[in-house]
Amino acid sequence: MNFFLIKEYILYYHLKTDEHSLQSSFFYQFYLEYIKRKSSSNQWDIIENSRKRLLNDHSKIEIFDLGAGSKVNNSHRRKIKSVARYSLSSPKFSQLLSLLVKGFKCKQVIELGTSLGINTAYLATAKTDCQITTFEADPAALKIAKEINANRKNIHFQKGDIAYLLPEYLHKSNPKIDLVYADANHTYAASIEYFNIILPYITKNSIYVMDDIHWSSGMKKAWEELKKRDEVSSSIDLFDAGLLFFNPDFKKQHYILEF
Repeated sequence: MNFFLIKEYILYYHLKTDEHSLQSSFFYQFYLEYIKRKSSSNQWDIIENSRKRLLNDHSKIEIFDLGAGSKVNNSHRRKIKSVARYSLSSPKFSQLLSLLVKGFKCKQVIELGTSLGINTAYLATAKTDCQITTFEADPAALKIAKEINANRKNIHFQKGDIAYLLPEYLHKSNPKIDLVYADANHTYAASIEYFNIILPYITKNSIYVMDDIHWSSGMKKAWEELKKRDEVSSSIDLFDAGLLFFNPDFKKQHYILEF
């Protein structure tokens, strides 16, 4: 049991607010349109069927983890259903990612940590002309992700250590990144490193989504440091993840919002 996470949630529960506390017109609308919005999609139903299959898959895979590992199961051979249970985001959060890609008309998205490919699918189906480049070091997880996303042609899979692959990819392609979803190597050092690598390719309209910001003391430390960076204009804590914004026109403000 992750006692640090439980303690963090209790704190979050007492600090979270909703749209009525938001004086910024941008973040008021952002909260209503993306965080609080309830939507449905036939594409989402298809992806959720894939999630259900993973959650009921008793076959085992070898886990190759370059990050902080699991606080639930440290075995290197696990059932797919167990990996899915503890690594996949909630449908609600996956849908938020999809809404962001569509609403902000994203053209270039970077996903750090493909895992089993469910969030990858949500990102890719939101806007089929948006290019999703996703990085994963675990070959077994990546194989499953590719199978789930076999018919989605706007996904570019990168296999290997993100610390080496990401700088090389960005240097060659020199993209303007609209959205980053960072969900890999849950350590303080890696979280800071990934942000610094990507920062030169961020625009004022980019959104950086950092997963599991309350998962450990190291992740919380990284989150607290990043939201204070000069380049970051505002931030949102949803407990499940943190969102960083870079528009210099925004007043420096940190929001803890109900999700």
